[in-house]
Amino acid sequence: MEKDRVAPALGQITSGLFIATATVGEEPIGMLCSFVEQASFQPPMLTIALAPDRRLVEAFTLDERKLLGLNILSTDNQGLIGPFANPNNEDPFQGVPLVKNSYHLPQLERALAFLVCEYRQEMIAGDHHVYLFEVLDGELTDADAEPVMRVRRNGFTY
Repeated sequence: MEKDRVAPALGQITSGLFIATATVGEEPIGMLCSFVEQASFQPPMLTIALAPDRRLVEAFTLDERKLLGLNILSTDNQGLIGPFANPNNEDPFQGVPLVKNSYHLPQLERALAFLVCEYRQEMIAGDHHVYLFEVLDGELTDADAEPVMRVRRNGFTY
């Protein structure tokens, strides 16, 4: 494969931007992610590709509830990206308003939408693993906002 030729073409696969959240005990965990796709209508399911060493993976695979929150970002949410994009940020939730929900998952008040997902299975896919989730609940919190659409210059990097 000629990576220099493939990279710009592969980068044209569009994605959104999302902040995936979970909890370890009472501690909120969150990270920016973009490899998210709806996978099924009935039941509603989605896939998320993540590096398997992420702390978030440990949170939803080892917790008996197997829950993950998916905060869908809008073009108005640029301020939320930085704290969650840095894997070394020990508290990305600092100063970020949250909404309480019955699932006890970190839900960002300013996100476009929020989905509650339950982990179902995992597939190894190169340097990432693809995790399948069933959507249990959700809400559109800002019907007038536009979701972020992301195109990468290089399909081999974030």
